Amino acid sequence: MRIKMAELFAGVGGFREAVEHSPLKNHFEVSWSNQWEPSESAKHGDKQNANRVYIAKFGKEGHYTDDIHLITDSEKKLPKDITDIQMLVGGFPCQDYSVAKPKNAAKGIRGPKGVLWWSIERILRDVRPNYVLLENVDRLINSPSANRGRDFAVILKGLDSLGYIVEWRIVNAADYGFPQKRRRIFILAYQKDSPAAKKIGATKLDADEAIDSKGLMAQGLPCRPDSDKTCVDLTDEKYASDNELGAKYKAPAGKSPFFSAGFLRNGQAWTKSVKAITPKKTISLGQILLKPEHDSIPANSDSFRIDSDVLTKWAYAKGRKNEPRRKAAAIAGFIKSKLGVTGADVAKAAKQLPIELKMDTSFDFTFEDKTVRVSLAREEINYRIAVALNLKGATFDRPNPITRAQIEQAQASKETWNKVEAGAVAIATDRAFSLLGLKGKELLGQVATKIRPQVSKAVAELTKKEKAVEVIVSGKPLKVDRDTLAANSFAYGYKEGGLPFPDRVDGPGRTIITSEGGASVSRFKHVICEACAAGKGQHKSGADCVKGGKLRRLYPEELERMNGFSAEHSKTCRELKISDGKRAFFMGNALVVDVVRNIMESLSKAAFSRG
Repeated sequence: MRIKMAELFAGVGGFREAVEHSPLKNHFEVSWSNQWEPSESAKHGDKQNANRVYIAKFGKEGHYTDDIHLITDSEKKLPKDITDIQMLVGGFPCQDYSVAKPKNAAKGIRGPKGVLWWSIERILRDVRPNYVLLENVDRLINSPSANRGRDFAVILKGLDSLGYIVEWRIVNAADYGFPQKRRRIFILAYQKDSPAAKKIGATKLDADEAIDSKGLMAQGLPCRPDSDKTCVDLTDEKYASDNELGAKYKAPAGKSPFFSAGFLRNGQAWTKSVKAITPKKTISLGQILLKPEHDSIPANSDSFRIDSDVLTKWAYAKGRKNEPRRKAAAIAGFIKSKLGVTGADVAKAAKQLPIELKMDTSFDFTFEDKTVRVSLAREEINYRIAVALNLKGATFDRPNPITRAQIEQAQASKETWNKVEAGAVAIATDRAFSLLGLKGKELLGQVATKIRPQVSKAVAELTKKEKAVEVIVSGKPLKVDRDTLAANSFAYGYKEGGLPFPDRVDGPGRTIITSEGGASVSRFKHVICEACAAGKGQHKSGADCVKGGKLRRLYPEELERMNGFSAEHSKTCRELKISDGKRAFFMGNALVVDVVRNIMESLSKAAFSRG
């Protein structure tokens, strides 16, 4: 007899992939599934792309393409075919917990996606399946930013109140030998009288034993302790799983009380940090790349190659940054005050104003066969003008904008303007020196000589008299000149660490994100050196790879392989003519199938053991 499963928020069927393409299909079957995405529904109706793939792979029987809110509405009865399931699985939407959003914008369990937990809770409350397996981003245990750990406490309290024993673990797929660094939290819950719980003696297990070795999670994903355990008492009313969403809960010392692993039983949540025990055999990114002769190489493979004319842009996007920038501050308020209008039109108009474009000018500088991108911000030019004019007070303050009149005053005197340009050359030369790793004063003059014409052009671009920009707000025209834009913006220092360029192929790849597809330059897209991937490169560094000129983005099937999806999945996507970008989007939303399989194998052994 097989365990009947319901797969919620199915996407293209990551959980089902783990079951159907392995011996686990003898023990588990997905009898009910659901996938719905509002933005896609408006375009495709019942032919949403993820649904098209899911149905083509697994069939239409038992698959619902309706809004999960409508299915689990408390005023309605649940569909008949979900009431006899023994297991519920799902990766409920992560947008309200993800690092893709700023911490203060991620609304957690109260957000439009986070509230989908309550759809899960409704099914669990009415059906009480023996087993539950959920997946989400690791930031879930720290959500929300204003009261860390509250959302996870609410979820744990909800499961506890329904009679479940719960194990959780933050897992980096690469730590278990899989070809992607993808950190996700997995929550495994089981009823106290379920076969699996009885097999491992879950009602009597010591918490350390449950987390480190004897729990289902530890058996599927071996680990060792990395801290002592602590206990979070969920019987306290501050953790109440109700519409108040734990309103009385306050994060202790502003930190989440939950760590990377834990075990919950009878209201007591024991938690600690653990480290994975990595198997000897691991899979690198290079091992899953398609060979040149593979029949899955896309017909448009040339479009995946990085042309030499955009290499500099890619290198800049991937590189380390420490530079001044300007950003709009009070533009929206200015528009409201001038035209007396409110609403979405204001925000739309503010975005149309070219603040960022007019505040920063970059240029490529080449010296001794090395090319770097040097940026000059208007803030720096303003400062040099203030110095040249000997201005005092607020105007001299670097973030404060220089007026059009002051720019013209400086430009009127050749001597003064030479000082401005000389100061800008000094700034840019110093920056070029640093970026190129050049040393020695004897080079300084050479660099300054070579860079001066480009800097002069950049200064002219930053200080030229620009025409006023006109925007239409609620049918009313508004003209805004450069000085108004500057006055309603602020300067800030932008810092960003560097990423490998190209990506190394001798280890696991970085996390796939939903914007992986498309040819546009991006910091987060994977780029590999074909020569290194084929084992034919003598490259000792990323710079050698760039000079070799054989760089490309990953093909869709390679992204699918990184997540452990089957060749059958890739074949289905090709047959349905799913776009490359959409296939990449699927994988950014998906999970690592092999991690799920490890957990399910552990559960299977316990649930179906005859011992």
